[in-house]
Amino acid sequence: MVSSILSSLLEFDFKADGNATGTWTIQNDDVMGGVSEGSVQWKDEGFRWHGHTRLENNGGFSSIRSPWKSFDLTEFDTMRIRCKGTGGPFRIVFDTQKAWYLPNAQTNFDVSEAWSDVVIPLKKFVWEEPRRGVIGKVNPATELSEVIRFGLMKYDGTAQPFELEVASVTFE
Repeated sequence: MVSSILSSLLEFDFKADGNATGTWTIQNDDVMGGVSEGSVQWKDEGFRWHGHTRLENNGGFSSIRSPWKSFDLTEFDTMRIRCKGTGGPFRIVFDTQKAWYLPNAQTNFDVSEAWSDVVIPLKKFVWEEPRRGVIGKVNPATELSEVIRFGLMKYDGTAQPFELEVASVTFE
């Protein structure tokens, strides 16, 4: 599912023969009464996640999430996402606890319509808690030792169509 090469790289490869194909799942705001839509298609070059965020019924998000597993990110400095898309910005979320209402580490990123590598320093992540917002900066060297799930979200307070294609996510 996930490869670790010489302890210096952690990679999710979403290409047709990759190690993460089909293991990530969609979670939309309908789990809380919203009406946003999102779906995923697995393609040769990665996955295509697309949909439409809507604000009715206190909604406004769509996400694609990894399976629950334990990851130690303290040895990594950056995250590289090979992607393209429209309708951003998008958000990356690291869950360290299963309860949705507890803080998670997250940051936003923008994409272009052409394939490119988006490189995000892990020190850019902040702890955010639903209903409270940002509650502090993440110290990646000490606070990302027990990440149990990764997620990509479309969650920026807008109602709009979106599309994000991802070939891989690599931690370096």
